[in-house]
Amino acid sequence: MTTRTIARTTPRRSRAIPPLSRPAYVVLGTVLAVVAVAPILTTVIRSFQGRNADAEGLTLGSLVQLTWRNYGILFSSSADILRYAVNSAEVGVATALIALFAAVTAGYVLARVRARWVDRVFLLVLAPIVVPIQGLLTPLSVVLKDLGLLNTLAGVVLVLATYQLPFSIFVMRNAFAAISVELEESARLDGCSQLQVMLRVILPLSWPGFVTVGLFGFMAGWNDLITSVTFLSSQSTYTLPIALTLLSTHSNFGISVVDPGLVTGATTIAALPVVALFLLLQRYYAEGLTAGSSR
Repeated sequence: MTTRTIARTTPRRSRAIPPLSRPAYVVLGTVLAVVAVAPILTTVIRSFQGRNADAEGLTLGSLVQLTWRNYGILFSSSADILRYAVNSAEVGVATALIALFAAVTAGYVLARVRARWVDRVFLLVLAPIVVPIQGLLTPLSVVLKDLGLLNTLAGVVLVLATYQLPFSIFVMRNAFAAISVELEESARLDGCSQLQVMLRVILPLSWPGFVTVGLFGFMAGWNDLITSVTFLSSQSTYTLPIALTLLSTHSNFGISVVDPGLVTGATTIAALPVVALFLLLQRYYAEGLTAGSSR
């Protein structure tokens, strides 16, 4: 065999891309962090500007004139934004708990039962995702009126939790499917009942799915506007999104004019709890969305 033949048959080694140095990673991470945080930080700063926030812009001169005026109005007794925030929190927590309970029970059955009808039922459960909630508001109003739940937070919770169920069941089914069946069988051989298996084996391993379903359920209730506007008519039951639309304007010669500073302040109050929850639970949230993807 000649040298030329050996050269032809020998595979060429691909040049490995040199890894970035540690300073390069630090610089790249810092730039990405600034890009991600800049919009939030800008909104928070603008919430301390006055009524002419849009006209002033974000300049050095405006930073010197920051004021608590917006938050003073929002937390005053006339605005009483805390009451609306409590209503939204109640709707968000209740929606998350109901969706989580229903998704755990349904998701476990769909993940563990081996039958031909299971996949068909699962597709039927996912079908409502393609139906926009705007098309269901009118018939839902009639149903809630017949149930005596119209103009109540309980009616809003019932609608939001029902609409969250398809996605919640999808996440929990994947979370349970990613858990090995042998773990359950081992627990049963050790004398555990089905309830003990759920509490001691299944639920601790499916924690990311719990966090994902709970976070989405809470955000659905906290940020909901269209459902609350449709079903709530008394001011005592208003949620935070409804209140923000009412508090963000002022009258000028009988004409309602948008107050940019007040709008930004109200937006900051509404966004901070959700941002804080996401940052605290983002690791579990990411794992919950990708659970079962390797199957």
